[in-house]
Amino acid sequence: MRRGASSATGESSPVRLLLVTDSLEVGGAERHVVDLAVELAQGGYEVAVACSVSGSLGKPLVEADVPVIPLLDRKVKRRVSLAYAFRLRRLVKGRQFDLVHAHVYASAAAAALACLGTGVPLVLTEHTDALWQGRRAQLLSRFVYGRARRIIVVSSAIRQRLIRRDGVPPDRVTLVPNAVAGACGTVASPPELPAGLGDGPLVGVVARLQPEKGLDHFLKAVARVAPLVPETRFIIVGDGPLRGELEALAKRLTVGESVCFLGFRSDAREITRLLDVLVVPSLTEGSPLVVLEAMAAGVPVVASDVGGIPDQVRHEKEGLLVPPGEPEALADALFRLLRDPAYARSLGEEGRRRAHSEFAYRTMVRRIEDVYRKVLGRPAGRNASPE
Repeated sequence: MRRGASSATGESSPVRLLLVTDSLEVGGAERHVVDLAVELAQGGYEVAVACSVSGSLGKPLVEADVPVIPLLDRKVKRRVSLAYAFRLRRLVKGRQFDLVHAHVYASAAAAALACLGTGVPLVLTEHTDALWQGRRAQLLSRFVYGRARRIIVVSSAIRQRLIRRDGVPPDRVTLVPNAVAGACGTVASPPELPAGLGDGPLVGVVARLQPEKGLDHFLKAVARVAPLVPETRFIIVGDGPLRGELEALAKRLTVGESVCFLGFRSDAREITRLLDVLVVPSLTEGSPLVVLEAMAAGVPVVASDVGGIPDQVRHEKEGLLVPPGEPEALADALFRLLRDPAYARSLGEEGRRRAHSEFAYRTMVRRIEDVYRKVLGRPAGRNASPE
């Protein structure tokens, strides 16, 4: 019998599942949805993915024969779109899905409205700590959470926020830590990097260049570290609205020769594996996939002590945690690892062990499947996680 296929009566009937996300543009939550859709489709679910607009992450879905259904002609993000909700509702009613699983604020709001009165149960995954939300968005979030049969959270910090701030009963919140599909696989060929990077230690950030990622603090830390370890090179992988501003800051800090902006790279995961240290200087985070990718590759992590990062990296065990927004502390942690490569390697190896044991991808998927079964009232299959 296929995974996810047993009905409450024991008959074979694949779960018809609709995953909803704001877009299929590059992002951690979006990658999570794509990988989950492919995995569940291979396991016997009838999966479709709805979004406001598609994007570059849609290719794996097409290759796996997972239908992609864009509903609008422009991206919906951090706002309520009645047009998005209306078209999603029409899709839900017309396709007779068994379950809707929505991700990210705008899609969660649209799915909550779309499922009203249809009898189709709604599951949400909350990926962020939502520090951007004002009073109005918080009130809407409470409405949305109230419509969900179960809410999956990717970190303990988010779980506490839902319970304390949003009043969600604890028994409706399930913690399922993030994991990365294929993070432990081998690299077919090494990525090409600029020749000027040299052979010294390589320190990098892999992130979208936007304010909450704290890249300005990283550059200020580099300005402190670079003169002490001049053989080290620093890279920033990713693109975004702050790129020009950050490049200008690097010049003002006189670290333009030490820092290389690589822009968007489709091989960012492979580049992460080449790093001697991964830096995550974020001011706010959910449960970043890049941290798990680095851990799986044995790369030590220096990261802000925010959001779900402490669930992934334990201070002085798999990496070093520093207060967010403090370049001096970030520089001290970086210098500590660069001057003691043996210590850095020991942190990386401990991270590799933890990634393989506690953040296995199949374990994450089984836990999500358990949530589906409970919501649908279906018995656990042989691959279900223990209670």
